[in-house]
Amino acid sequence: MSFSDKKKRHSELSDQLSLYSKQYYIFDDPSVSDSEYDSLYNELLEIENEFPELKSPKSPSQKVGAAAPKNFKKVSHSTPMLSLENAYNEDDISNFIDRVKKLANVENVDLVLEPKLDGLSASIVYKNGVLTSASTRGDGVVGEDVTQNIFTIDCIPKKIEDFQETVEIRGEIVMLKSDFQELNRQREKNGEKLFANPRNAAAGSLRQLDSKITASRRLMFFAYAIVSEQNSKSISFAFSTQMEILQALKKFGFVMSDHIALCKSQSEALEFYKKIEKQRAELEYDIDGIVYKINDLSIQRKLGASVKFPRHSIAYKFPAEKAQTTVLNIITQVGRTGTITPVAELKPVTVGGVVVSRATLHNRDELEKRDIRVGDRVVLQRAGDVIPQILYPILEERPADSVPFQFPANCPCCQSSLVKEESGVAVKCINLNCEAQLVERLIHFVSKHAFDIDGLGEKNIRFLFEKGIIKSPIDIFYIEDRNKDLCLENADGWGELSVENLFKSINAARVISLDKFIYSLGIPQVGRAVSKAIAKFLKTYDNFFDCIRNGEGEKLCEIQGIGISIAKDFNSFFSNRDNLEIVQKLCGDEISSGIIKIIDVESLEDEIFAGQSIVFTGSFKKISRDEAKELAEKFGGRAASSVSAKTSFVVAGENAGQKLDQAKKLGVKIISEDDFFRMIEKK
Repeated sequence: MSFSDKKKRHSELSDQLSLYSKQYYIFDDPSVSDSEYDSLYNELLEIENEFPELKSPKSPSQKVGAAAPKNFKKVSHSTPMLSLENAYNEDDISNFIDRVKKLANVENVDLVLEPKLDGLSASIVYKNGVLTSASTRGDGVVGEDVTQNIFTIDCIPKKIEDFQETVEIRGEIVMLKSDFQELNRQREKNGEKLFANPRNAAAGSLRQLDSKITASRRLMFFAYAIVSEQNSKSISFAFSTQMEILQALKKFGFVMSDHIALCKSQSEALEFYKKIEKQRAELEYDIDGIVYKINDLSIQRKLGASVKFPRHSIAYKFPAEKAQTTVLNIITQVGRTGTITPVAELKPVTVGGVVVSRATLHNRDELEKRDIRVGDRVVLQRAGDVIPQILYPILEERPADSVPFQFPANCPCCQSSLVKEESGVAVKCINLNCEAQLVERLIHFVSKHAFDIDGLGEKNIRFLFEKGIIKSPIDIFYIEDRNKDLCLENADGWGELSVENLFKSINAARVISLDKFIYSLGIPQVGRAVSKAIAKFLKTYDNFFDCIRNGEGEKLCEIQGIGISIAKDFNSFFSNRDNLEIVQKLCGDEISSGIIKIIDVESLEDEIFAGQSIVFTGSFKKISRDEAKELAEKFGGRAASSVSAKTSFVVAGENAGQKLDQAKKLGVKIISEDDFFRMIEKK
């Protein structure tokens, strides 16, 4: 790759990593796994090593965490709260130890090994032995003031006896797995969104503006460092080793991990690492590696720190986590297109920070090939640390009375005979009135990228279906008219406000773009991208209706990327009179008007941005960035992910970052969110 290519890739990586850091540290909602982040980060480092001139203070390699949000008062740390460099294999550890020996000019070093807790870093300040303030790490220099919330955590001592000076205790806020499971059970019962993992739950709980909410959730603080402001050193003058610090913290009453070891050699440290890796799934809290620290504090001070990492410590990350558990049952589920999917119900186990109790077994052929059985002890992994998958059964532990799973010949919902696809592996229920399929289609119909009706999540759709209130998409738009008889506000789990908000959301959904409407119908093989392509090709609802009424799906093959297979599924879907009638009743025809309005592509797409490449950066007030991108594309533009000389213009919202800087350097036109809307409104 040329320098310009590397420079472009460096810019892309910087933007990606900055976004992922913000999602992780500020919004407690990571969109990628740790392993994926680390892979991108290492690619960035390789480019910067080759071209040091690309490194800048704004590079992710020079920053820790992400800037503190506006919700909390900002707090400057007495000394930076740095991150840790990562090691992924024993060679990385050998290089770390050799580097320490060389820089410190010593023959041997003792290592303290501590679990790398997967939580939220926090700093607690004591003055004259009394807890006075607390903050999160933030960007390492400035954090968020969470003092009131810290006071609600019972395991944190409110006084420590041995220090009369100002002293700072640093550690990790975590939520135990058992408390996480209980919290999610309560949230599910209340119809609230579930936390993805204990780390997100802990971070979200600590960042509550109402400290009563924090107090209602069981948080733990594991201490690992003492910082004395008196001598401005990262380690207080009162200790000579890391082990002494840990012993003192325990004496002060702080919670400490039981899995800490002092190792005299690298081989001894490796044994401890492997031991904890095996125990990882059974620990009461989540960890993602082991921290190696030089025990001698004089060597720590001598080594110092880089902009981002202390040179005396390194985090040896665990590989993608695997765990063993037991298959309690195998069930079959019916999808919205009738496909039958076998699913393993598992004894709950934590894998990669997430409690897993179910895993897909994909299809009948795959299940038979791998021979997974009820009662099997299996090895489980989260693919990319995201999707739970069963790798294989442990045959030597298979029960003596085990029998192969018998895939059903009939639909588990409606008992119709199942049919295997002529080409492919899917086994399907072809009864279009199968209730399981109807429910799944309704869930899809109201989903985010379709009608996007707030208040009609999966739980409420199932409730309304079981009560006979909605059986088809048409019924959704008559719920309010029928509510005098239904009295939904009196139903369990509902209320006056939630019902009122539901009706507002349903009425707001009565106007929808053609592409989202096509997507909402759940036509096999017609996802978001294909729906957009079809809408752009047909342009109007009238053209779309003529196409489906006359069975002219084959004309869609003129669209790039759409072949005969999609066209056949399209025609087949609308050859069913029920599906055609739903479209007619919703949108109308030449005889009668419908109950919703479709926005034609031609009424939106006036080619305002035809052929233009547009980059969106920062946060917007009126709409989300994804919605702004969709709007640009509807008007003929292309939403690009990075700024280049070919970028037509950049739309910059609040807190715009590196993309804005890049646009200024390249002389690319920059406009505001309001300017963007004025361009559309003017046209």
